[in-house]
Amino acid sequence: VLQIGCDRIHDSTFTLTGHLPPTVIDILREVDFHPEELRPEDFVTEGWGGVLCVEAGGPPAGTGCGGYVVGQTVKLLKQHHLLDETDVVIFDVLGDVVCGGFAMP
Repeated sequence: VLQIGCDRIHDSTFTLTGHLPPTVIDILREVDFHPEELRPEDFVTEGWGGVLCVEAGGPPAGTGCGGYVVGQTVKLLKQHHLLDETDVVIFDVLGDVVCGGFAMP
């Protein structure tokens, strides 16, 4: 199971990990947005029961598009074949997003 938190406050996986993990967007910023420099252990935390936890993060409210960050997170997960090797993927998205397409199929 892989749970992806899609919120700028990055607390979706807190109950599974016991801490607020760094966000994918913050980690990408640290490597000047060169994802090829990252390994899964740089952005994936194992939580309770072996659930893999990722926090996408996002821009401050009203300053950008959270969908972009989620897209970059999915791209990174695909590059490391984490979506291929996982039976269940949970996306925990905001319910009050301004751009409704972010949370809709």
